[in-house]
Amino acid sequence: MNALEQGSPRAGEISLDAVLAAAWRDLWIVVACVALFTGLAATAAYMMVPKYRAEVVIVPVKADDARSALAGMVGQLGGLASMAGLSLGSSGNKDENLQYLRSHGFTARFIDDQKLLPVLFSARWDATNSRWNVDDPDDVPTLADGVRLFDSSVRAVQEDRRTGIVTLAVVWKDRELAASWANLLVEQANRDLRQRAIDDAQASLRYLDAELAKTIVLELRQSIYRLIEGQIKTMMLANVRDQYAFKVIDPAVAPDADDWIRPKRAAMILIGAFAGLLAALVVVTWRLRRAQQRR
Repeated sequence: MNALEQGSPRAGEISLDAVLAAAWRDLWIVVACVALFTGLAATAAYMMVPKYRAEVVIVPVKADDARSALAGMVGQLGGLASMAGLSLGSSGNKDENLQYLRSHGFTARFIDDQKLLPVLFSARWDATNSRWNVDDPDDVPTLADGVRLFDSSVRAVQEDRRTGIVTLAVVWKDRELAASWANLLVEQANRDLRQRAIDDAQASLRYLDAELAKTIVLELRQSIYRLIEGQIKTMMLANVRDQYAFKVIDPAVAPDADDWIRPKRAAMILIGAFAGLLAALVVVTWRLRRAQQRR
């Protein structure tokens, strides 16, 4: 009774000191658990397929950039350019172009054009027979599945609002493919946006030409001429610039073979060792409790 009044441990309670003492006494359990979990973590880390990250650094083209690009051409035109009153335009809204680069529609076209579904879902693809190796037709990956995978874990677009610099990164298990896809994405976005600008300008010119033929009012005809001029400069810009919407500052290159970003093998092994230590403490505590119950 006096021992209880003095604060001795109640039945069933195990103190931390007792657990640590038991762990030291049964050190073989600690060593075995740590070795086992560390080995499992190391095996998993080295069995995982490495993933590589390739980046292309770009800048959305601004109106000032477009004027600089065409200044030399207009200078060469000399008097003809002056007579035509040709002015310089821009390559579109940079935020709109950046959103296009991130859009699902653009991603779907890229996956379809490059025939990436068998690459993205290679585990389900029978390359020998060129068919999907699935029993249920519902398990055949769709283009929507490819877009979701590409957006969630393959392609990332980050913009530095302060500098305007955009980084497009591709993460994939094939380092050469990662670099190739990153560069191709920018090339296709520039090509698509350039063609869209040309198509829009041509449609506008057809409409303006029709309106010009219907009016004899001098002021209205002059306004139409100015609108035609604007469409001509847009087509001119689109035709002379390969990097129409995005200027490449640093193209993507394939990382070195040992320069993967996942898995983090050292971190996985350390986590495995820590998990083994915790498991050892659980085992030691369980053994202490069993021994206490047998008394």
